[in-house]
Amino acid sequence: MFFKSEFIDSDVATWHLKCWAWLIDATGGLEDLQHSTLVLPTNDFFPKTDTEGHVRAEFILDCIKQAARMDDWQIRLVPQRRLAGRVSALGHVQNGSHPAGTFSAHGNRGQITYDPDLLNDPIRLIATLAHELGHYLNGTFKYPPPEGIRYIEPATDVTSCFLGFGVFGANAAFNFRQFTDFDSQGWETNRLGYLSQREWLLDLAIFVELANADPAAAKSALKPELRGDFHRAQKYLAAQSSMETLINEIGRH
Repeated sequence: MFFKSEFIDSDVATWHLKCWAWLIDATGGLEDLQHSTLVLPTNDFFPKTDTEGHVRAEFILDCIKQAARMDDWQIRLVPQRRLAGRVSALGHVQNGSHPAGTFSAHGNRGQITYDPDLLNDPIRLIATLAHELGHYLNGTFKYPPPEGIRYIEPATDVTSCFLGFGVFGANAAFNFRQFTDFDSQGWETNRLGYLSQREWLLDLAIFVELANADPAAAKSALKPELRGDFHRAQKYLAAQSSMETLINEIGRH
């Protein structure tokens, strides 16, 4: 509709801009968004703590709520349980197909569940909790996301980026590693979230542009293999009209 580039499909890009128009319209507008902060994996946002287990997860959620300017939203955090698949005595194939987290509303407060295994991977834990917090936020909107409620999960990934957590979403979107222990070896793939890495990087670039965040800080916090595509996302947006103009124009459709 508006985009001309090989970086990402134009229809996909337009849907993302529609999501940003939806989010901006339902909250405090562009002026309010400019009070949002690009959240980074640093002690400024996530101070060191001696807490462990579920108490540590609650501490991290409190940090996320504060960074998202949602610290007064009432949330109960609940650990969930799951079993990893074992395919043979010598090999494992594990993947992220189980829900890393869930959200549900209970009266005037929300409930988030999370996979306790994520405590060993704070980036994925933060990305998961930010996504579920995004559900809490966009669940209060009067209108469903662009293309309807069936797109609520990818739209909630965009919401977590809107809240400032795009670096975490992009870094957690896909992981692959080989592992070996005393009696087995195998491969582990973790696919977290509903957006591709390029979609995450597009949304991160949009946030940086609209919230007047530091692009160098965003780039340095990304995995090295993502930094080139983040630069391409920035160039992609720079080749378009003003982001504010695009948001306003799309929001009228």
